[in-house]
Amino acid sequence: MAYARQEAIEEGLAEGLAKGLAEGRAKGLAEGRAKGLAEGRAKGLAEGRAEMATKLLAKGMSVEDIAEVTEMSIDEILNLHK
Repeated sequence: MAYARQEAIEEGLAEGLAKGLAEGRAKGLAEGRAKGLAEGRAKGLAEGRAEMATKLLAKGMSVEDIAEVTEMSIDEILNLHK
């Protein structure tokens, strides 16, 4: 009788562990995917702003106006050529 009870406990623990691992893995993947998408969007936005600022500089627009339009700092704009 004690052996059957111990076996049931071990089986329950194994099932709980498997379920916990699966849930943890799913949550981790979802969080990683969301973080990756957010980082990708931020990087793409920054690259787009830098490209626009470079083109506006080439057209002769003032650094101050470019900063206002692109929401970049003046230092960021001035460092585009470095």
